[in-house]
Amino acid sequence: MPTPAKGPSVIIARHKPHRGSVFLGLLFIAGCLFPGTAPKSSPQAEEYRQWLDLVDYIITPDERKIFLQLENDRDRNAFMNIFWNQRDPNRNTAENEFKDEHLKRFQYANRYYGFTSPLPGWKTDRGRIHILLGPPANRNEVFNSYLYPIEIWEYYGEPGKGLPTMFNVVFYRKGGAGDFKLYIPAVDGPDQLLITQTGEFSSQDYQAVYQKILDIKPEVAEIALTLIPGERTTNYNPSMRDLKLMAKISDLPKEHINTTYASQFLRFKSFVDIQNSSDYLGSRHEIMVLRDPVSKLSFIHIAIWPERISVDYSSDTKKYSCSYKMVIDLRQGDTIIYQHSKDMPFAYDKSEMDKTLANGLILADLIPVIDGEFEVTVFVQNSVNHEFASFSEKVRVPAAGQPALFGPLVSYRIRHEARAVIGAYALQNLHASPDPQRTFGEREPLQVLFVVDFGTSPVTATPEIEVISVPAAGAKAYSRRLTPRSHGGTAIQVFSADLGALPPGYYRLLARTRDTAGRESLSGEATFTVSPIPVLPHPAIAAPTLAADKGYVFLGMLASQFEAGGRANDALRTYEEALLQAGENPALRVAFARFLLGQAKYARLLDVLQPVPEQGKSAFDRSALRGKALYHLARYQEAVDELLKANALYDSDITVLNALGVSFLRLDNPQEAKKALAASLKIKAAQPDIVALLKQVEAR
Repeated sequence: MPTPAKGPSVIIARHKPHRGSVFLGLLFIAGCLFPGTAPKSSPQAEEYRQWLDLVDYIITPDERKIFLQLENDRDRNAFMNIFWNQRDPNRNTAENEFKDEHLKRFQYANRYYGFTSPLPGWKTDRGRIHILLGPPANRNEVFNSYLYPIEIWEYYGEPGKGLPTMFNVVFYRKGGAGDFKLYIPAVDGPDQLLITQTGEFSSQDYQAVYQKILDIKPEVAEIALTLIPGERTTNYNPSMRDLKLMAKISDLPKEHINTTYASQFLRFKSFVDIQNSSDYLGSRHEIMVLRDPVSKLSFIHIAIWPERISVDYSSDTKKYSCSYKMVIDLRQGDTIIYQHSKDMPFAYDKSEMDKTLANGLILADLIPVIDGEFEVTVFVQNSVNHEFASFSEKVRVPAAGQPALFGPLVSYRIRHEARAVIGAYALQNLHASPDPQRTFGEREPLQVLFVVDFGTSPVTATPEIEVISVPAAGAKAYSRRLTPRSHGGTAIQVFSADLGALPPGYYRLLARTRDTAGRESLSGEATFTVSPIPVLPHPAIAAPTLAADKGYVFLGMLASQFEAGGRANDALRTYEEALLQAGENPALRVAFARFLLGQAKYARLLDVLQPVPEQGKSAFDRSALRGKALYHLARYQEAVDELLKANALYDSDITVLNALGVSFLRLDNPQEAKKALAASLKIKAAQPDIVALLKQVEAR
C-alpha cells in the first residue's frame, strides 16, 4: 500500500477537481447559525459501523476516539473525508491511491477469507495480513499427512520502514480444524504444526520437534522457529524477533500520520466549513507575547505558515484568489477564555501571484491577552479545497507592571513605518518580519527585536544581546555581545539591534538586562540557524493592521476575557475604560450590557444601552436586555413594552419569551402570559420550570 507522503514545505496548488465545488469565501456551517439543523444520528448507525470496520486496522486510537464523539452525520462525513486525504500520497491528483488500494484489499479479504470462519473475511488472520501488507510475493500451501494444513506467505520488506529485507507470514489450521490462524513461533511453538501422538514430544524439546519437521518438510522447518529467512536462533528456541515483526506490521499504517487534525477538527468544527473540508496541512509557526509600550497592553502575536497554498482562478476577473479564516482559541484548562475569528481574503493577477506567493504565505495576527497562563490554539482554513492547518502552544503573560522581558524575535527585516499602527509583530514605528522556519541566509543582515517592561522601578537596568553559536565538534565557537537601541522613553521600552551577517551554524540569542551591579535581572532566549546559502527566500506575510486610535476594540476583548475567567471586577473596570474611548459604539455597549445583566447591575445596564439606536443591527439586543433589566427592577409594564419590541424583531428567543410571560403574570394578565410561555415551550420543550409555571397558570 502506498505510504502517505510528506508534502513539500510550500507549494502553490490548484484545487483537486474531485474535492467538489470551490468557494471564494468561507461559509459558516448551518449548525453554527441555526442550532439543530444538522440532524443527529447514533455513532453506531450502520453506515458508520461499516466505515469503522473498513478502517479498523489503519485508524489510530486518537482518530477513533474523536470520531465516536461526533454528534451528527455532517461532521462524521467531513471527518471521514479528511481521514482519507491525510493518507493520500499525492494530493495534487484526483485519485487517492492509498484509499483505492485499501478498499481493494478489504473487498478481497471479505471475498476469499471468510468461507471457513464464522467471522467476516476482514476479521480473519489472513484477511488482516492481506489488508495490512497486500498480496504476498509468493504463497506456498503445505498439505502433508504428518502436518496440519499450512500457508506460507513470502514478502519483500522495506528496511527503511523497519521491516526485514525478506520475511514470511505463516498460517495454520490449529488441530486441523477451523480457520487458518496466524502462526508466531514464540507464541504457538513448532509442535503445534505437527500431527503427533500424545506424549510423542515435549512441547519444549524444540530441537527434537525441529528435527522431526525437517525430516517431513524442510521448508516448514525453516519457518517453524523464525519467520525471517537466514536468521539463526539459539538452542533451537523460537525467535523473539518475530513478535516485533508482527507488532511492526500492525503499526505500519498508523505511523507518520499526524492526528492533530482530529482534535482540532473537534474543537473548531463550529467555526468553519467542515462539511467540505479535505486536507489537514502541516505548518510552521511563531508565537510570541509582546507588551505594547503605548497602550501598555499585552498581545499574543501569531504567525502560521501552511505547507501549501491552494488558489482558485476566475476567468471573469482574471484573478487568482483564496480566502483564509483564522480562528484563535484561548483556554485555561477546560475554560474557554476567548475565541476570535477573522477572514483574510486575497486576490492576485498572474504576475502578482508568481511574485508574492512563490515562497508561500505566512498568515499573521494578534489578540490582546490578560495576564495568566493559557493554551493558545490557532486554526486557519482556506476557502479553496477547505484545507486547514493548526497548532497549539502554552504561553505565560505577566501581570501589568510586573518587570518582564518579552521576546526576543530574530527577523530578516525590521521596517520603520511612518505611521504607528497596531498589527502583528508591529511595535511603535517598527514592523518585524517573522519567519517561522527561523533559518536565514549567510549574507542576510539579521535583526532582533524585544520589549522590556521595567515595572514600577526606575529605569536603570542596561539591556544587552549576546549571540552564541553552537559549534560542531572541533569547531571554534562564535560569540558576540551588542548593546541594543532603545525606541521610546517610557517604563515599557522596545529594543532592536543589527546582528549583521553571521557565519553558517546554529545559534542561541540571549536578550537580557543587568542591574547597576552587573547582575542579570531579566532575560529571554531565541534560537535560529544560518544556512551556507547566501540569501534564502522568505514567504510573503499577510498581517491586517488596526489604526492606533481603535484601542477600545482591544479593551472590549480583554473585558470579555476577564469575564470568562471569573474576574468580574477587572472586567467591569476594563469595560468602563473601553466605553470612555469608544463613545457610542453599539457593539461594545451591548457586550457591556450583557455582562452587567449577569452581574445584576440593572440600573447601570439601562444607562449603558440608552445611546444605542432603537433601529439597526443592535435593536434586538437593546430591547431584549433592557426588558430583562426592567423586569428585575420590578418595572413590569416597561419590561413588557421592551420585550414585545424584541419579540417583534425575533420571535424565537426563549429567554425573551420567558421574561415576557413572567412579566405578564406580574401584571395579572394570565392570557398573554400563557401565550408567551407556550411559545417558548414550542421552541424548546425541555424546560421543566416553564412547564410547571404554565400548568399553574392554566389551572387558574
